[in-house]
Amino acid sequence: MKKHIIVIMNIVLIAAIVGALVYSISKALSDKPAEVLLPTESVVEPVAKASSQPETVSGERFKIGIVQHATSKPNDYCYQGFVSQLKSRGLLDNLDIIYVVEDDDEKCVSELKRLIGDGCDLLYAIGPFAAEKAAGLTSELPIVFAAVTDPEEAGLVESNEAPGGNVTGVSSYTPCFEQIDLIPVLLPDADSIASIHNSTDENAVRQAIIASWEAEEFGYTADRYPVSDADGLKDALNKIKEKGTDVIYLPIDKLISEHLDTVTEFSKENGIPIICGNEEMMSKGCLATCKINYTSVGRKSADLACDILYGKKDPAALSVIYKYDCYNLVNKKVLDELGIKLSEIALENVELIDIDTDNG
Repeated sequence: MKKHIIVIMNIVLIAAIVGALVYSISKALSDKPAEVLLPTESVVEPVAKASSQPETVSGERFKIGIVQHATSKPNDYCYQGFVSQLKSRGLLDNLDIIYVVEDDDEKCVSELKRLIGDGCDLLYAIGPFAAEKAAGLTSELPIVFAAVTDPEEAGLVESNEAPGGNVTGVSSYTPCFEQIDLIPVLLPDADSIASIHNSTDENAVRQAIIASWEAEEFGYTADRYPVSDADGLKDALNKIKEKGTDVIYLPIDKLISEHLDTVTEFSKENGIPIICGNEEMMSKGCLATCKINYTSVGRKSADLACDILYGKKDPAALSVIYKYDCYNLVNKKVLDELGIKLSEIALENVELIDIDTDNG
């Protein structure tokens, strides 16, 4: 059901906003790319749930080229999760893995060309730049991507549900589904949710639409409040108070982030908890969020690679994955300030963290 939501979401956006903001990717120059055949046994981001995939042991031998654009913890975890899953399926001894990390755009493209020319059986592209450039260089070699926000919008696939070409993978889209799924766990008496977002920020609109639809799946009354400035934000908060809304949802949104103190102060004064788009927003007084487990993204990418190489499946028919394991984080200080008591079930499914909020 949720995959269908993703597919039709772009259609809804045509009416929801006029004009889209295009993602820009800032790149830093780096030194010579690192090439690794096998990973070190370093400590990686813990996995929220154990993989349900069975071990795959095969005598077939394949060569996988991994290109990671930009050095960052999320990208590193996408790599480490990928290799860890291959190991858990008993495949590392039958795989030649060439791993390249390259921040420089031109060098990254050169490395992709080299790996394609070296006869790799599959490319694993980490990050939007690597994925888009890889897709532009070959229409035959299977490509699995990780950490791409919206592959359909980026032109990597014909649709998220039916990619239609040689490319598929795992999105790093903000886990709006999982964030809304937190509400019945943390706030079982809630009946209504209000999403506030910048009306001209395409990404924020998408997140709010997903959040509203997911809320409706649970039977909540879900209202969206598109705003464009501080005055609009204050009007939205007044309407939320008048309606007696139980929960506020805030997507990752530059405008909202700039005025987050206003929203969190309103939350504190009126006892209305906020579920937010990322951990950083919790430091300003939001109650809870779900954080992407990028190791899980890497693991699910590895499963797709196995489906292609060992299961002989066509990437064109392997849907882009949007659901992955997340970390459920709750701000203990805000929890206490709002006087919320969590059930035993809730406590088993969240991590209470101490964040010194900045909203007084």
